[in-house]
Amino acid sequence: MPRRSVLLACALSSAPALVGVSAQTLRSQAAPLPHVTLKAPGYTVQTEVRKAVVYPESGPNVGPYFQFSPAQVRVVLNRPGEHWKPGFEADVPPASVTVTPVQNWLTLYKGPTARVVKERLDLLRKINAGQQDMGQFRNWLELPYFPLRNSAQAVSGAVKRINTGHLRGVRYLAVYSQESLKAYPRSAAFYTFQGLTRDGKHLVSVRLPYAPRSFPVEPGEGVLPEKGWLAYRQQAQTKLDAESGKLGQLDALVQSIRVR
Repeated sequence: MPRRSVLLACALSSAPALVGVSAQTLRSQAAPLPHVTLKAPGYTVQTEVRKAVVYPESGPNVGPYFQFSPAQVRVVLNRPGEHWKPGFEADVPPASVTVTPVQNWLTLYKGPTARVVKERLDLLRKINAGQQDMGQFRNWLELPYFPLRNSAQAVSGAVKRINTGHLRGVRYLAVYSQESLKAYPRSAAFYTFQGLTRDGKHLVSVRLPYAPRSFPVEPGEGVLPEKGWLAYRQQAQTKLDAESGKLGQLDALVQSIRVR
């Protein structure tokens, strides 16, 4: 079935931009897609109803591959003058909100990757229920993040639960990388919210650029891969934590999301 899309142009003004999209059930996965609205001041939007981006189950390029996504509603957020275009089918925009039926995440992958998805969803549920020691994320436990990625959650900070009448989840700043020999530039960091709707049926994933000024503009000099890097990582976490009070506008965007 071809992808159906709706492009909504939102006027940029001092008033919040309001975007809405509704969708029908896609044949690629059984769960119906929801109606989503949010307030995104300062952005124009691309809204898409996306069918599942799947991996081959046989042949030379057999999956699974991370960053592939279930059928979902995706709102791409563009700054004035920008219009993001994917470089490949599973490309992820720098600023977006996705709302995905949990059922679709659970049925997308098979084998070991399916267990990863279930573990991340279970961890998010524990966080929402107040059953997770949040201090563990200062060590090596990764905060839940969707879509899956081919790199590690190298640094995280500014962790805060967000609980509204519509959503429950956790926001934080993160750096994902396969590199542990250089200080990360500010462009490597981003803001994310990972949460569930109150009924638990939909996963809401938000990713927005956020460049902390305490990070260098360019990658820093090499750091030692063992104790030297661990000390750097702790310093980087502390710098991200210091940004927590500056995230109110991004938190407000998350708090404006409505799913029905």
